[in-house]
Amino acid sequence: MNISKDEAAILEQALQFALANSTDYQEIGMYEQVLSKFHKKNQTQMDGFRYDYDDSSI
Repeated sequence: MNISKDEAAILEQALQFALANSTDYQEIGMYEQVLSKFHKKNQTQMDGFRYDYDDSSI
């Protein structure tokens, strides 16, 4: 299933809202699992080139 960045942001926001307003511990656990998957996916997508600016060589 392909989800755009905008759709993913909306889904993540909806999950956070549901998590904050739920009193069912089982439901909260499921929301947290899905949110952790969103965070893992975002971390792997953002992984790429990193530039380290080191001014100590000047």
